[in-house]
Amino acid sequence: MGRAARIAQTQGLGRPVRTYRQAFPLWFPAAFVVMAVVIVGATALNPDLGTGVKAAGAAVPLVVLGVIWWVITDVRMVLCEGGILMGRFAPLLSPYAIPYRQIEPHGVTCVSDVGRLPSVTGRTYGSSLFHFPQSRRGLVLAGPPPAQARSRGVAASQVSGTGAGTLWAFAYRGAPEELISLLQQGMLAQHVPHAEMLPQIALPERAVADGVNGVAR
Repeated sequence: MGRAARIAQTQGLGRPVRTYRQAFPLWFPAAFVVMAVVIVGATALNPDLGTGVKAAGAAVPLVVLGVIWWVITDVRMVLCEGGILMGRFAPLLSPYAIPYRQIEPHGVTCVSDVGRLPSVTGRTYGSSLFHFPQSRRGLVLAGPPPAQARSRGVAASQVSGTGAGTLWAFAYRGAPEELISLLQQGMLAQHVPHAEMLPQIALPERAVADGVNGVAR
């Protein structure tokens, strides 16, 4: 059982159904590649270092860089049977747990430029660390406040009513129609009011400037 499945089980969210990983702008992985090239080049071209020292001098920083990359990029949105896990899954870190019953269907929107949300709306978001200003495709939803989504061991079956006090945003890759279909199936299974209207509410994908459901403009 993977870590996402264990957390979902602990939170009473059931079985993971589909995982979406954080979509990063092209410059982000390119920056790590440049750093790796600089590290290797700096050690390989140093005439004062022996072969063994060069190998160790390059290996240690590269391992550290790899660990940093893993921690930063292991950000996921996991659609489960009873809700969503959203956040970082690296050791010692825990994602947010959002039961479907705490998501307001009228506050769900698929956007084409999720990175512009803070600048266009002037609002802060529960998942503000999970996208960059240059991020493109994303999902925005109205749900519970971060402190509530961080609470441990609260089974989804014990939560009733939507807690749409916070906007959550996640940058992803994939088809918005598939995402909304899976999200709707989960919400319908949890008997969330108005979930049958989700595709008409959240689609088609739109630009942030054209308006986002649940955001007062």
